[in-house]
Amino acid sequence: MVDFKKPENLQQLILHISTDFINLSPRKVDAAINHALEIIGKFTGSDRTYVLQLNRSNNTLSNSHEWCADNIVPQIANLQHVRLHDRPWFNEYLLSKEPVLINDVRELPERASTEKAELLAQGIQSLVAVPMIYSNSQIGLVGFDSVRRKRQWTNDEVELLQVIADIFTNALVHRSVVSKLHESEEQYRLLIENLNDGIVISQNDKFIFLNKQFAEMLGYSYHELIMADYRSVYTDEGLEILQERSRRRQRGETVPSRYETIFKKKDGSRLDVEANVRIINYHNAPATFAIVSDITDRKKTEMYQRKLEVEILKRQKVSSRGIFAGGIVHNIRNTLTVIMGRAQLLKQKMPDLKEPDIIISNANKIVQMADNFIKKTKREQLEIATDIDLNDLLKTDIAYMESNQYVKNRADIQFDLDRNIPTIRGHYIDFTHAISGILEFSINAMGKSSRRELHIHTESDEKAIILSISHTGEALSDEDRSSVFTPFYSLKKFAGKRNLGIAQLATMQLFNAYNLLERYRVKFRIETDAEKRTIFYLIIPVSK
Repeated sequence: MVDFKKPENLQQLILHISTDFINLSPRKVDAAINHALEIIGKFTGSDRTYVLQLNRSNNTLSNSHEWCADNIVPQIANLQHVRLHDRPWFNEYLLSKEPVLINDVRELPERASTEKAELLAQGIQSLVAVPMIYSNSQIGLVGFDSVRRKRQWTNDEVELLQVIADIFTNALVHRSVVSKLHESEEQYRLLIENLNDGIVISQNDKFIFLNKQFAEMLGYSYHELIMADYRSVYTDEGLEILQERSRRRQRGETVPSRYETIFKKKDGSRLDVEANVRIINYHNAPATFAIVSDITDRKKTEMYQRKLEVEILKRQKVSSRGIFAGGIVHNIRNTLTVIMGRAQLLKQKMPDLKEPDIIISNANKIVQMADNFIKKTKREQLEIATDIDLNDLLKTDIAYMESNQYVKNRADIQFDLDRNIPTIRGHYIDFTHAISGILEFSINAMGKSSRRELHIHTESDEKAIILSISHTGEALSDEDRSSVFTPFYSLKKFAGKRNLGIAQLATMQLFNAYNLLERYRVKFRIETDAEKRTIFYLIIPVSK
């Protein structure tokens, strides 16, 4: 037997080996294990040291690392995919997770005949192998072989080997985890690089990650966008949507993770997108993760279809008014002429009677209503753009609505109109339909309100006419208020619904107003003031 050094030296040896494995990179693990096997083999006087890794999916062992003393035949090539099913005695040791200690191979029991024959064929006289355990599962063995002589293994050697097995286990598991992580990262990278959608992460107002699709859809290169200010890719409209979402969050409202907005491409053109946004932890700090889809084609289709529907509806209403207005008003005037004539005769015969004056006054009101109807209808039938007096349009629309006594009795209507506002160049029908839709919505919103005040205000500056319509009725929902006057309050709000509720029909009126006036670059905004009045703002560019 070889005299071994004192346990203190074994501890120094373990310290030396373990130090080599501290912060070891995955690519250096194999070389470090082979070097450690050589040191241990020489220290213990072993002829062969090795690592056998276990594959429980097919219940086999494979020799992954080996060191041999001079003139000892390597066995690593012969010990690949060794089936444990055919070696029941050895498999029992593995299942028990106990060290395998054989001082004399020739003394193995009869039930280990297969294992005995194989070990003798390899020239092994004595061996010790300890399990490699990770998370209470055995992943392999670390073994010492003695080929040139029989020997008895000391407890110190077994304990040394067990410590080394633990060091190897940690190194191999760590490498496997890192390898799988790199593999999953590579798969994830390939996935995001081949998606049709853009993937972007922003942190501290900068793009810190983006895939090539995101850069390409905006017309940039990767390097032009990485670490750029994320706000640089938004149009002014997009920034307004972004700021409104921020204001809603500050008010404690729930903001949908999926929303539609407008980006600005490198060439200055706009890009309609849908963003699905999540807040994530990225490198131990909050970040915004977004999947961005180009919806330009979808929006064009939806907007065209919606505009077509609005235009058809608008033309149908105008056409029907034009067909019947003249005849109806003519018959009304004839009837009223008879009534007023009879009332005049009655007044001459009975001068003290008050009823004739009441009849004549109300008949004149009916004539005025009919005249307003004819005036509105004729203007709507104009097929060319004209100069529109917004104040006159508002008064005409209100007068037309007040022809309905139900509407007249439903609201206290107040005007505050700037007489000096410039005219608007456009199609009268577009503006009257859009504005009357907002007026009608506002009046209906006050149906259940004890305070019914409709206030209409106009003013102007060098760039635009500002029309505000406020009401004291029921407010819009947060979702509708933030999106109804945008390109993104699209058909999905109503698609697939055969029966629309009153609220949906009402908000559809507002969206129609946006559709009608979008081509005139009219900006819409909705606010709620301190008195809880809902205020619709229309900013109409001044005609040049």
